[in-house]
Amino acid sequence: MSTKSVAPSTLELLGPNGSIPLGYAQEGAKVYLIARERTAFWPVAVLRTGRVQLRFGGRLEEGSVQLIPRGSEWGPILSLFQQKYGMDAFRRWYSDPARIIRVELAGPQEDPSRIYGQWLESEFDNVAEAYDQHILGNRMNRLLRDRSLARLIPLFRGSRSLLEIGCGSGMETLPLLREGHELLCLDISQRMLDVVREKARVEGLQERLRTAKLRARELPKLLETAGAEAFDGGFSTYGALNCEPDLRPVPTALRSLLRPGSAFLAGVYNRWCLFELVGYGLSLQRSRVLSRWHRPILVGASRFCVDVYSYTPADLVHLFSPGFHVESLEAVPIFLPPSDLSKYAERFSRHFDLLSRLDFYLGSHWPWRYFGDHFLMTLRWDADESGKGARANLSARGKP
Repeated sequence: MSTKSVAPSTLELLGPNGSIPLGYAQEGAKVYLIARERTAFWPVAVLRTGRVQLRFGGRLEEGSVQLIPRGSEWGPILSLFQQKYGMDAFRRWYSDPARIIRVELAGPQEDPSRIYGQWLESEFDNVAEAYDQHILGNRMNRLLRDRSLARLIPLFRGSRSLLEIGCGSGMETLPLLREGHELLCLDISQRMLDVVREKARVEGLQERLRTAKLRARELPKLLETAGAEAFDGGFSTYGALNCEPDLRPVPTALRSLLRPGSAFLAGVYNRWCLFELVGYGLSLQRSRVLSRWHRPILVGASRFCVDVYSYTPADLVHLFSPGFHVESLEAVPIFLPPSDLSKYAERFSRHFDLLSRLDFYLGSHWPWRYFGDHFLMTLRWDADESGKGARANLSARGKP
């Protein structure tokens, strides 16, 4: 008598700390896994390496991993889960996933830097449609954008053509388009660029907007299409620069892309954060006190959905020398909490505006400007500078 082979309902994801049972759906050599919660650790672990080992159906399999961004491709995959598990189980466990991961069984081994780039792109594609809600729904994220715009608008008044590295959903792009500037916006996520273009179209600003899918480290490629001295200024705030383990290609390319005398505003995730140093120190969370000094800072030790890299103001000065001198440095914020700890800001909601003004005032003064969650640094490109001026500009005020 023959027996019918039935696919097991779960598989085991194998890792250094043991195995995790997961539901799955399979289509040929493709296995689909669902993470129900954004905070689940296992998706990050496999996306970081780009490889996974699975045990199911009495055999051990290995494959390459890819995050599938939210969109039309999700429908057929979710249908596979519904067909396999039935409507009741599907509604309970799989109908509203945070992530869907595809495993290509026996897929090729890839370069680690390429794996990181693919993970980065997919994560931002995955949250593009909800990114505005993420920013606007958090008081501290709104404060970061308010502070950067308070620098950007006067800094580039009178400038025509601007370069933005890592535009996200256009929180700074749209206000600058409204000011009359022309922008070329770069981002690793095509979906983020689509969101920005649609916003510009709705407001009738699309004629002044160009976009290109590039990550920060790929900035030298822009010289091939834009040419030398194409921009009157540039900026990159709160993201793109901290997603790169090696920023050296950025200032090298900017020296050619920016016209002499142009400014570049960098908003960077700082290695020294006063609020965390004091808060985690007093609460005896020793592992978190210096967590920003890890390279990279792993998911869970920062608020980001991918591994990131922190930099100090001195790091940036060194990277942009020679040729750029520092015009201003501002911590954002110092005494108010980072966005992942915004619940503490809500406790002082009645006095938030007053605290924000105080934080803004002290943020540009020594020594506080070195100890913010992020820092905003304005650098001025002078082709005749030897680079000594940039270092002196910062070190004269002291550096941690």
